[in-house]
Amino acid sequence: MPISGEKLQDGARDTALALPGGSHGRPFTAQLEVYKVAGKVFLIVTDDPEERIVALKAEPEYGRLLQHEHPSITPGLPTKPSLPSTWRSSHPGVERPGRHASR
Repeated sequence: MPISGEKLQDGARDTALALPGGSHGRPFTAQLEVYKVAGKVFLIVTDDPEERIVALKAEPEYGRLLQHEHPSITPGLPTKPSLPSTWRSSHPGVERPGRHASR
C-alpha cells in the first residue's frame, strides 16, 4: 500500500534530521527545503501541497532498483556522471503537469 505524499515527506525530513552532521535550510527558494550532510545536498523536499515531491541523491544502480520496485520513483535532475543520481518520488495519485500517469 503506497504511503501518502505528506507521510513520505515527513519520513524523509525526520530521517534527514536524525543523521549526524546534518543541516537544512532554504538556500534556493522558499518552496524547497534542502537537507545536507557534511555540507553536501542529498535531499530536497517541496512545499507544494498539490505535488508533494521528495528528491534525493542515490547511487544510479540503487535508484534504478527502487524505480523498478516503486513506479512513483522517477529520475530527477541530471548530475555529473561521477556523482550519485537524483531520484524523485511524488504522491502516487497526483500527476505532474504536462505528464500522464503511466500504469
